[in-house]
Amino acid sequence: MRAPSAATLPRFPSLRRVPGLVVLLWLALPAHAQGLPDWQHPRINDFAGLLSPEDARALDTALSALREQTGIEGAVVTLADRAQHGGSDGLEPFATRLFNHWGIGDAARNDGFMVLVLARDREARIELGRGYENDADILAQEIMRNSMLPAFREGEMSRGIRDGTEAAITLIARPTAAGRPVGGPGGSWLERLFPWIFGGAWLAILGGMARQVWRRNRCPECGRRGLETRTEPLQTPLPEGGHMVSHESVTRRCPGCGWSRTRSRPLPQTVWYDPAGAVLRSERRPGFRGRSGGSPGFGGGSSRGGGASGRW
Repeated sequence: MRAPSAATLPRFPSLRRVPGLVVLLWLALPAHAQGLPDWQHPRINDFAGLLSPEDARALDTALSALREQTGIEGAVVTLADRAQHGGSDGLEPFATRLFNHWGIGDAARNDGFMVLVLARDREARIELGRGYENDADILAQEIMRNSMLPAFREGEMSRGIRDGTEAAITLIARPTAAGRPVGGPGGSWLERLFPWIFGGAWLAILGGMARQVWRRNRCPECGRRGLETRTEPLQTPLPEGGHMVSHESVTRRCPGCGWSRTRSRPLPQTVWYDPAGAVLRSERRPGFRGRSGGSPGFGGGSSRGGGASGRW
């Protein structure tokens, strides 16, 4: 029997070409197929490390008070860039996708908001839930232009994030919760009056803080009002390195006599991290029930893509 000639042998691709084909197939996948980050905390997720400890605590307190008093959920998110999370299609679609993936805000009212800052991309966005009117978009743009971007251009990242978030709470979220209109019939007069509005907002913030201090419980040791509340994720070391977060600590402290009390409460999901701090995986807690005031997680809200963007 005659052996087959080279011309009749079946042709197979060279194995040396296979890795290149795999790379091409991977590149052909949609950018957003790469995973979005999982949230670590229901209010502050400073993945890029841009916030100072003082500003992080202040924002956590402000957002916690907003939720407890109005039911509105707000979140601060910082990332190094969006490309590593499938955000090559642009800032606005990425922010909307992340907002909806986490489900920020009440599912019925859709009144949540997110302040997103991308350090290496030099981009920021205030993403609003679909329950807000168009006037809120105009006011969000004013907050971005007059409060956040000037601080970012000066290298004051933490200050810009804090100022922008507090302005969003005072000028957008709280009026919405109170049933008052946000902004006005047009944007031209709003642009002229914004410095006055922003100054009045700071007075409102100070007044609100004074009222909260007066209404809080007295210290059981000295009887002084104004107990401070601080929340932090509790890290459990893993045998193979890294850590796990399934609870957060809640500390109440009296600034007068130094009395403090700390307790832990469960989070709606458990997150595992590698030694470098990157998220390995996360699991929802089965049958999780939050406090009587609501779960400390997000409520399933969504965004239509409203809000404001800025670049510096």
